[in-house]
Amino acid sequence: MSGRLCLLFFFYLPLTAQNHVELILDASGSMYNRIEDGRYRITAAKDALRTFIAGLPDTGVNVGLRVYGAEIKAGRDGACTDSVLKVPVKGCDKAALLRVIDETRALGSTPIAYSLDQATADFPDSGRRLIVLVTDGKEQCDGDPAAVAARLKEKGIELRIIGFDLDRSAAEGFAALATFQNARDAKELAQALGKAVEKTLPPPEPLGQASLEAVAEVTAGSLFEVTWKAEPKELDYITIVPKEAADGVYNNWSYVTKGNPLQLRAPGKPGAYQLRYQSDRVAGVAARRAITVKEAKAVLEAPETVPAGALFTVRWTGPNNDRDYITLVAPDAPDGSYKEYDYTRKGRELNFHGPMEPGAWELRYQSESVDGVFARLKIQVVPSQFHMEYPAEVEAGKPFQVSWIGPAGKGDYLTVVKPDLPDGQYGEYQYTRKNPVTFNAPVGEGSYEIRYQSERVSGVFARFPLKVKGIEIKMDFPKRVEAGKTFEVTWKGPAGNRDYLTIVKADAPDGQYGEYHYTRENPLTFTAPKEAGIYEMRYQSDRVSGVYARSRFEVY
Repeated sequence: MSGRLCLLFFFYLPLTAQNHVELILDASGSMYNRIEDGRYRITAAKDALRTFIAGLPDTGVNVGLRVYGAEIKAGRDGACTDSVLKVPVKGCDKAALLRVIDETRALGSTPIAYSLDQATADFPDSGRRLIVLVTDGKEQCDGDPAAVAARLKEKGIELRIIGFDLDRSAAEGFAALATFQNARDAKELAQALGKAVEKTLPPPEPLGQASLEAVAEVTAGSLFEVTWKAEPKELDYITIVPKEAADGVYNNWSYVTKGNPLQLRAPGKPGAYQLRYQSDRVAGVAARRAITVKEAKAVLEAPETVPAGALFTVRWTGPNNDRDYITLVAPDAPDGSYKEYDYTRKGRELNFHGPMEPGAWELRYQSESVDGVFARLKIQVVPSQFHMEYPAEVEAGKPFQVSWIGPAGKGDYLTVVKPDLPDGQYGEYQYTRKNPVTFNAPVGEGSYEIRYQSERVSGVFARFPLKVKGIEIKMDFPKRVEAGKTFEVTWKGPAGNRDYLTIVKADAPDGQYGEYHYTRENPLTFTAPKEAGIYEMRYQSDRVSGVYARSRFEVY
């Protein structure tokens, strides 16, 4: 669903090497704000500049590029002098210009006055000299752009400013400094660049004769081939637009340099359209051909009611284009919105989870490639029935069973946690692939919850209280042991199937272990560490985090 940046150049000056243009690009952190089409400002600006650069002549003009805000984060030392001439105003090195555009990242502050002041030294002393500043915000470094603009005028250097999605206050401020245009989207930005330099470059060659061949009818959203005949120039392209669209308008498109035949994507809305051979270099249409876009028929089938969180199957028929998908959203969500989704390429039957929130929901057949909804089906999500059977009170560390009734969707699980743990987090867990499931009770005495959750759906489906009571744990052994000598430990505890005793340094984090023995025998035989010091004997488990009990002893 990406847009195309169209740049039409109308240039009238004769070819001369005395024309000098310096582009100044804003790469401040605010360029990572989004524009209406969803792209970051910096991404759209780069696209516009790439198109502009591709249309430059190889000779007859000197083009340089300065970038500010790309090296040092705003607020750090040097951010207000972060302005670098990346490509000198000497010749027209398209490869170097494009490389800088690709590598630039938005990061820092907005030193406009400093950048303009530095740019005065980037030009030779004679010839026509033009600065084109592209910015999405006002001066941020206490500079005086008005004073610098006045000095540029005294030196005979022209200044054109292109604002990108500026608010009214900023736009009015720049309009008082120089020739100004405020671009609201990527297309307007590209057009503004072309207008800013329209009298500085030699005229492009006009469009020649062309012809187009394609099928008479295509399905909405599908790929189709277009064969063309022409003497192609760089930035010539073929597009499909509504029949009544003005010349120069474009929709889905492809440069002719990408091949013959070309593949285009049909629009999502049925109707009468035209294929057109156009160019970024010059206005006009070299060839046009009528084409009809027919409706993409799609049908969705699913249960009328679905329990919250339950797995259900969606069956579909439709065009199955490469980026088609089915999604489940609220009925009032704007077309093109999506939540849980799956691509149609994965099969004619797709599995979805019912949302946690009961109420009306809508399945939609959509595409990433074109706008619109091919099919929609309303479903009703009803509360799920949950039930668990388990002991009301369990001993710390002891195993216990939970029998349950619930949706049993893929990725559903039960977990035992403290009641104040945020929803979605988990402790020991068991997937609902088995029924019943076995847990080891937590180590600590107190109140807990058994929660029914899912990896596929956020939230907690159901929660049930669990009481954990303490259990007596004892470990009897000598409190002073000679290094390297064996000794016995008699113990009392829950004796879970993965419980063990271990020797660690007294300051070792909980969960670490050294020499260990599972609680399958009583007593257990240990060998004292070889290094003297203070140690702990700890009762721990592979199944439950934490330390059940600890007792210090000395190794000498």
